[in-house]
Amino acid sequence: MLQQNCVINKLLLLVLHITTNYASPLSAPWNVTMESVNMRHQLRWCPPRASCSTLHYSVQFQGEWELRYKNGSWEDAMECQQVPHSECDLTSDLASDSDYNIRVRAECNGQDSEWTTLSTPFNRRNTIIAIIMNVKVSGDAVQVDLAPQSPVAMIVTLTIWEQGEDLNTPKEVVNIQHLFHIFSGLKQGGNYCLQAQATVEGSSRSGLTDIQCVSIPRPQGPWLIPVVVSCALMVTMALACLLGWASKHRKLVMQNTCLHKEPLPSFLVDDWPVTTFILEEPHETLGVAILLQSPHQKADQEKL
Repeated sequence: MLQQNCVINKLLLLVLHITTNYASPLSAPWNVTMESVNMRHQLRWCPPRASCSTLHYSVQFQGEWELRYKNGSWEDAMECQQVPHSECDLTSDLASDSDYNIRVRAECNGQDSEWTTLSTPFNRRNTIIAIIMNVKVSGDAVQVDLAPQSPVAMIVTLTIWEQGEDLNTPKEVVNIQHLFHIFSGLKQGGNYCLQAQATVEGSSRSGLTDIQCVSIPRPQGPWLIPVVVSCALMVTMALACLLGWASKHRKLVMQNTCLHKEPLPSFLVDDWPVTTFILEEPHETLGVAILLQSPHQKADQEKL
């Protein structure tokens, strides 16, 4: 009886172990892709569904050396072990122009998922060469700034030509080292087009920028400044006269509105005394008498 109980307990422990570790295995990462621009290789993938709070990932690669001389073994990517993010930089690991098989797996609470391999082998010859060109005009010069952003050496070639020239016209071509260049002494009033090409040193991989065209401004004549100053003075004087007239007109309007004169009443006008001049000639002297009569006094005299 005791022996049967021991067997039952061992079976229960085995079932519990299988249920805990193998009932819901950790799924593997999916949609593994490689993005390679200017010889910088970035591996990305989508994380699996897991119950743990933080997932970690590990990446391995297998190149021509591993296949031929190391019995097809896989090498750990040095900077891509136990990383918490769903991406990894493999630029330093993929150091030759050969095909690489790449795989990634997830780890959660001591449990590892299956490996997910990149759908097709990656070769750095397939990298995309992208270059950014910024053009700035200053006087009769054009300044060009470039941004290849590459971990390897690149040769950048600049080409400039005047817009409207045919294909057989010689163009100015320069190789630059410090990612900027200035074309000076260009024809004023002319239109110029520029294009840059970046090539990985020691290979035929290259990329071209879009063509950018700019205009060189014409010089300003010596007569332009006096004309502008004269026009400014005339406009200032006209505005001053207009403001003066408007101010005076506004003052008259305010006076007529605020200080309006009312006419005198009619009875005041009728009773206003009338002045009569009477000239009298005495015997020896000429006298002038001024009599002031009101309208009522005049009426009394007429009655008499």
